Amino acid sequence: MELFSERIIDRHRRWWIEKELHPHKNLAGKIKGPEYVFNAGHKVPTIYHVGDKAESLPKFKKLPERFVIKPTKGWSAKNVFVMVDGVNLLDQKKWKRNQIVKSLEKNSELDSNDRVKLLVEEFLVNWDGVFGIPLDYKFFMFGGEIAFCHIIKRLSNTDTSRNLHWYVDENFESIGMKIITTQNPETELCSKPTCWDDLVSTAKGLGEKLDMFMRIDLYGTTRGAVFGEFTPQPHGGRGYTIEADKWLGSLWSGIEGAGN
Repeated sequence: MELFSERIIDRHRRWWIEKELHPHKNLAGKIKGPEYVFNAGHKVPTIYHVGDKAESLPKFKKLPERFVIKPTKGWSAKNVFVMVDGVNLLDQKKWKRNQIVKSLEKNSELDSNDRVKLLVEEFLVNWDGVFGIPLDYKFFMFGGEIAFCHIIKRLSNTDTSRNLHWYVDENFESIGMKIITTQNPETELCSKPTCWDDLVSTAKGLGEKLDMFMRIDLYGTTRGAVFGEFTPQPHGGRGYTIEADKWLGSLWSGIEGAGN
């Protein structure tokens, strides 16, 4: 039996080093992913702006009071600004438009890579209406089967050790396992979202349609399950506990994880 980490590293080698063709290899993109999900009949964030350069960022007065800025290439909320009345909720600092432009020019690939675009999209409100950054619901999917859902409450973009983590099954019960060596799950389970059934059905529907292993990242919001992004190679296959690596590896079948 191969480990999950070995499967993920093998996928990266096949797709990106050997340039193997696969119809879903580019769905991790923050434009192609939402298009796929929208066409499949599921909810995605409203897009206010797509630009080629950091300087294309619209003036704030032309945007709603709440919005999210992010490049189409990135991970772990890097170069993301969750703006509410001029304050970035990820660092609790006030940012002016020109400061964000300069930061993106310096720290992202927007101005050096023509394939990277700038997105400004809808600020999603958490399912309970509580003000702040909505929780992440990251479903590890093997086709239409849910291995588990990793729930994250983000408290800091600069000190990720402050973030809270839970791992649950589709019945919203703790799986009783630590998945990533650097992420300690909370002992007390978080509140079950009122849209949990919608989150589960969305993850299953997309997983079944993809028919492969994919981490499907969703938000539980006041308008139900809303798509975040696809992650075909979570953590690059690194950092998994031995127990989780063996367990997830045992769930993988076929070349791409779902018997195919």
